[in-house]
Amino acid sequence: MLHDLATSPLPGTRVTLVAPHGRHVSPAMVAGWISGRHSTAECCVALAPLAARAGVALVENDALAVDAGRRQISLANGHTVAYDALSIDVPAAPDRDRIAGARENALFHRPFDHFLRLWGALVALASEQALSVVVVGAEAPAIELALAVHLRLGKRARVALVTGHGAPVPHAPVVFQHRVRQLLKRGGVTLFEDRCDALFGNQMLLGQGLRLACDAPLVALDAGPPRWAPDSGLQLGQKGFILVGDTLQSPSHPEVFASGEIAVRADGWRPPAGLQLRGEEPLSLNLRRFLAGGELVKRHRRSGRLHLIDLGEGRAVASVGGLSVTGRWVGWLKERADRERLAALRAPGAPLEAAEPEEPFLPTGHPVDELEAQARPE
Repeated sequence: MLHDLATSPLPGTRVTLVAPHGRHVSPAMVAGWISGRHSTAECCVALAPLAARAGVALVENDALAVDAGRRQISLANGHTVAYDALSIDVPAAPDRDRIAGARENALFHRPFDHFLRLWGALVALASEQALSVVVVGAEAPAIELALAVHLRLGKRARVALVTGHGAPVPHAPVVFQHRVRQLLKRGGVTLFEDRCDALFGNQMLLGQGLRLACDAPLVALDAGPPRWAPDSGLQLGQKGFILVGDTLQSPSHPEVFASGEIAVRADGWRPPAGLQLRGEEPLSLNLRRFLAGGELVKRHRRSGRLHLIDLGEGRAVASVGGLSVTGRWVGWLKERADRERLAALRAPGAPLEAAEPEEPFLPTGHPVDELEAQARPE
């Protein structure tokens, strides 16, 4: 949406962007950043230059509440933002209490901006002592994280993946799941198809009673809806995500649009994120037409789900339906698309984001909330 407004501003309309950080981190490039293939600057987009070009007021703050009845948003700094039309495309929120002891002992891969700031200290710790690193999660981000950690730390760490009592990539075809198992083994990652029940000290307790040595637990489980969703007044769908129709509007509040990880249709389909290039996503077009009183377009569900996993070292595996391919050419196509997408989102002439200093990471006995408070900009 911000890219679209920078290309074609809305006349006579005041637009405000509320974002927790002054930069967007590309989720698709995080694994490459961990393994050392991408710099911090390469996988981030500064929002301020793009907002300035679009004539958008950028507010760097957390949204604590949405009151759909009053049409206003409450921010962490105590201010409120009123709206006539609202577009919601925020990352899903990790459940820090889903695993006992995770809040105190684990490093969560979301929010990505915080993870980037804390990761460097874990690399430094691995240079001082051998580590047992356990990644918890079954979807592509967790698999990419485990493979990237092994590539980056090498012999300085033993890396395992705990899927949560099931096969990796649980919604993919069985043939693809088997291929992912082979790729994990080839990548030096030990696989445990079991759930993680608790974290304590330097150990992880699995559902079947097995205890794993774990100096650095990294949690990459599926995230949930924003904390403010239940009290927002918006109609909710499966698992508490914001319900939307074919036009990406809320059925209960048509002036509210939602897309990406926190939106769901009644049939359970999750619309892709709104941070797309022009022509790929009707969210921006529908907002324009809504404000102008025009007819909205429908977001149709595409047949076949694409599973794409970064294997590291420039390789990737892709699967659509029952077909899958692996190789450097797949990795090249993925990386090219990721770079082009970010390049298109950057304001012309805007410099790459400068790297920021990492915050200290203590793998056990240190509340994650405190770590994030240290990493959060004032």
